[in-house]
Amino acid sequence: MATRKKPNIDIHVGEEVAAASAEPGAAGQPIPQAASEIPDLTVRIFPIRNSKSKLRATASVNIGRAFAVQGFRIFDSQNGPFVKEPQQTYIKEGTEIQRSVFFPITKEARDKLYGQILHSYELVTDRELGQQSEVPFVTDEDAPPAPGEIDPDEDLPFEQSM
Repeated sequence: MATRKKPNIDIHVGEEVAAASAEPGAAGQPIPQAASEIPDLTVRIFPIRNSKSKLRATASVNIGRAFAVQGFRIFDSQNGPFVKEPQQTYIKEGTEIQRSVFFPITKEARDKLYGQILHSYELVTDRELGQQSEVPFVTDEDAPPAPGEIDPDEDLPFEQSM
């Protein structure tokens, strides 16, 4: 039994599409665009603190304040960190198959998306390292006095009101 694949029909919102027309914008025909503009991206990074895994963080991306995509993963490799898109895993004929469910179409969009994710990841890791180094070094002189070392006649640095 032969199976026939259905033809793809692209419908562009906001444009009049005539199915029988052969002019650009018709069903299945791409609509010419002026300069392809990439919307603003907002990235949230969720670091992973498991040192046994090469997975360093996950990320969610807000695209143009209109769409949210979750499931980006940031891995560490010999060449530095890299980004993997969200994937769907399914089993077909006993074989596990993975496929990307979200991916940029143009090189410019990929560069901007991955660049923004990696830049945000670097900011988060730098901030975490900065917070760890800002912990003050405590000496014995900075430690509070033991209960027997407090002089009851000494003025306290604060006043208590009753």
